[in-house]
Amino acid sequence: MKKLIMLIFVLGLAACSSESTQAEKDLENVNNEIAELEEEINSLQGDNEALQQNVDAKESELEALEQEFEENQQPDEEEDEEENEE
Repeated sequence: MKKLIMLIFVLGLAACSSESTQAEKDLENVNNEIAELEEEINSLQGDNEALQQNVDAKESELEALEQEFEENQQPDEEEDEEENEE
């Protein structure tokens, strides 16, 4: 009787070990989803870096234009002061 129980037990283990359990399948699915999300995150980070570079370039352009505007306004203010003094 013990041999029969052991035989059934061994056959049961052999059958279970050859097929993936539901937990293993779920784990594989979760790992696949994690890999996809990591790829998406990396893609978004790349996009974010490109956008940040564009923002930095536009800020530099804006600062240059503001400086140029201020330089052009100073002579006008000096002329106005000279005209007021006369």
